[in-house]
Amino acid sequence: MPADCAPGQTEAGGAVPARKNFVLTTVFFLAASLLFVGRPPLFDPDEGYYPAAAVEMAERGNWFDPVFNGQPRWEKPFAFYFAECLSFRLAGRSEFAARLPSLAAGLGLALTTLCIASLLFGPRAGALAGTFAATALQPVVYSRAAVPDMFLALFVALSLYGFLRGRSALDESGPASGRWLLFSYAAAGLAFLSKGPLGVILPAIAAGGYLAVSGDWRRLARLKLFSGTLLFLAVAAPWYVYMYAVHGGSFLDEHFLQRNVERYFTDRWQHPGPLYYYLPVLLAGAFPWTALVAAGVVSAVRKIFSGADLRQGAFPRPLTLVLSWLLGMLLFFSFSRSKLPNYVLPLYPAVLALAGWYAQSLAEKGRRSAGALVVWSTAGLAGLLIAVGAGLLSRKLDVPAATALFWLSPVGLVPIAAVYYQMRSNLRLWSYFCGASMAVFFCVVSGIAIGRIDRLQAVKSLSAASAEAIGPGEKIAVWRVWKPSFLFYSVRKIVRYDPERDPWGEQWEAGVRWILTRSGDLAEIRVRTGRDIASVREQGGLVLLRLEETEPLGGKSVY
Repeated sequence: MPADCAPGQTEAGGAVPARKNFVLTTVFFLAASLLFVGRPPLFDPDEGYYPAAAVEMAERGNWFDPVFNGQPRWEKPFAFYFAECLSFRLAGRSEFAARLPSLAAGLGLALTTLCIASLLFGPRAGALAGTFAATALQPVVYSRAAVPDMFLALFVALSLYGFLRGRSALDESGPASGRWLLFSYAAAGLAFLSKGPLGVILPAIAAGGYLAVSGDWRRLARLKLFSGTLLFLAVAAPWYVYMYAVHGGSFLDEHFLQRNVERYFTDRWQHPGPLYYYLPVLLAGAFPWTALVAAGVVSAVRKIFSGADLRQGAFPRPLTLVLSWLLGMLLFFSFSRSKLPNYVLPLYPAVLALAGWYAQSLAEKGRRSAGALVVWSTAGLAGLLIAVGAGLLSRKLDVPAATALFWLSPVGLVPIAAVYYQMRSNLRLWSYFCGASMAVFFCVVSGIAIGRIDRLQAVKSLSAASAEAIGPGEKIAVWRVWKPSFLFYSVRKIVRYDPERDPWGEQWEAGVRWILTRSGDLAEIRVRTGRDIASVREQGGLVLLRLEETEPLGGKSVY
C-alpha cells in the first residue's frame, strides 16, 4: 500500500483486489470446502428435497417447474433446481454433483466478500476478509450442502457490491456508475429467482438503511430506479409469468402467501425462536473469527458515534454501510415468527468485512494488547468447543470420547496459533494459521468422521441393497419417518403413510409392498397391516422391510 494511503483507504483502482488476493481466498476456500464434499451422503430432510426434485424434473424434461415425489414443489423458485439439473447433466447423479452449485456459490460469496472489503477498507483488509469468508464455520457448512441458501447469499452480496461500486462512481459522473447500478438490479433479480422476495428485500434493507442513516437520500434519483426496476423485472418476472400460465393462482397463493408472508408473520411452519435467536447463531457461525467480529462491531459503533467514519478511499462512510447491512438484516430476521439458522447467511459478507477491517487496523496501529485479547479469546473459544463438543458428540452419536476428541483435534491448532502470535505479534499470519486449521477440521469431519457414523449412511445403503429386490410395480411407504433422500438414491416415488390417519388397505391395493421405518416399529406394522414380514434390511436404526403377499391365518388388518 502506498505511503499516501491512510489506514482503510484503497489504492488507486483498489476497488478491484490484486490477483494474489483472489488466489489466496480461492485456495483457502477450496482447502476448506472442496475435499470430500461428495463423500457424506445427503442429509435429511433439507438436502434430500432439492437433488431428488432435480432428478425428477430432469426425467420429466422440464427444468423450470419444480416437482418432488410427483407433486408440485413451489416453496422456492427454480434457480437452484435448474443449477442442480445442469450439474447432474455435466457431472452425473452423485452427492458431489448435488453439492456443486452450492460449492460454486460459496466460492463466489467468499470472493465477493473480498471485493466488498477491499472497496470499503482497502486491499489488505479485503484479503483478510476473504480468508475469513472462505473458512468461517457456517458459510463453509452451507457451501457443502445441496440447499439454495448460498445462492441467495451470493446474489444479495453481488447486488450490494454493484450498489457500492455504482454509488462510489456517482461523483465521477461517468458511465461506470450506471453499469454497476444496473448490475445491482440484475443480481437482485437472480436473488429473487433463488429464494423469492428476500432477494429484493434484503438488498433494499442494506442500501436503504445506509442512504437513510448517512443522509444520502439526495442521490436516490441517480440510482436508476426506473431502468433498474425494468431490468429486475426482465430477469425475475418471466419465470413467475410462466408458472402462473401453467398453474394459475394456486401457485401465487402457495409461493407468496403461504411460503413467504405466512412464514414471516406466523408460526405455521413451527420454527419459533426468541428475539435474540440470530445473535448467538451469527457469532457461533463466524467461528473462529467470532472475537474479531464482536470486537469489530464494537469498534465500528464507537467510531461512528465519535464522527470518525468519514470518506475512506472511494466510498463515504463505509462503517455506516456495513452496520446498516448487518443490523438491518438482523432486525428483519429477528422479528420473523419463523426462524432457522441458515437465514443469516446473507449477513456474513458484512460481518466478515468488518472483521477484516478491525484486524487490519490492529496490525497497522501495532495494538499488541488488543490483538492479544482477540487472539486468546479465540483460543478460549476453540478450547471450549473441544471440551463441550467432544462430550456432546460422544453422547449424541454414540462414539467413544477419544474418537470425538480426534475429530475435533484440528481446532486445537487455534490455541497453538495464539502462542505463535504471542511470540511474533503478526496478526495476519495468525489469521492464515487459523484458516488453515479450519480447512483441516472440515476435511477430518467430512472425510473421516461422517463415514464412521452408521446411521448417516442408512438411507443410501438401504436403497442400494434393495435396488434389485424391489419390483417395477412395487411401491415403498415411509412409516413414522421422513427421508426425502430415499427418492434420490432409489429413483422411485414413495408414499408418505400416517398410521394414525390413513387406512392401510388402500395402500396395499395401490401396490405398496415395502416399508421404510424405524427398528422399533415392526410389531406395530404387523398388527396394523395384518401381514407378516417377508424380509428385513436394517442399518443405523432404520429398517426397509417387505410384507408377505398373503395374510397369515386369522390375520386381520387394523384400520
